[in-house]
Amino acid sequence: MDARTKLLDAAKQLVWDRGVEATSPNMVLARSGVGQGSLYHHFGSKAAWAEAAITGLAAELTAETDELFSAHATGADQLRAYLTRPRPALDGCRLGRLAFDPEVRANDALRAPISAYFEHLRALLRPAVRATGVEDVDGVVEAICAVVQGGYVTSRLSDDAGALERACRGLLALLRIDR
Repeated sequence: MDARTKLLDAAKQLVWDRGVEATSPNMVLARSGVGQGSLYHHFGSKAAWAEAAITGLAAELTAETDELFSAHATGADQLRAYLTRPRPALDGCRLGRLAFDPEVRANDALRAPISAYFEHLRALLRPAVRATGVEDVDGVVEAICAVVQGGYVTSRLSDDAGALERACRGLLALLRIDR
């Protein structure tokens, strides 16, 4: 694995674990095992490696979500698969938890890949929700996003990974697609 990939992998994990503000260049260097010169050769600033890390996390999550939706033919099956897929509830969403990071909030380039992922997710959810016959498609799409993101928060706060799963199961029941 080349130095840039090692740095990027380390930055992605640290940004997910700690956020951008709480991650220092020294942490990225220590986790990657790469020398300091490589960090500044490949990424000229903290904002540059943070943006690359967030963009990488967003690309990974987008690919996983695309694969999940394309593996299921009906809207109900897509929603069921999305809401029941295994998630690291206590770790938080790779992107959603960055919404409160001060450095991310203050930097359009850091927010852009997160916003793009959630817009992409909404675009996948809309036809799936529409296919279930729900009238307020956009409202249900936002509710799905809120339940998943809120489930991460309540799971973490209660130290109960099952809270996210129960929230998603409850939403499926409300949508009457829990079978």
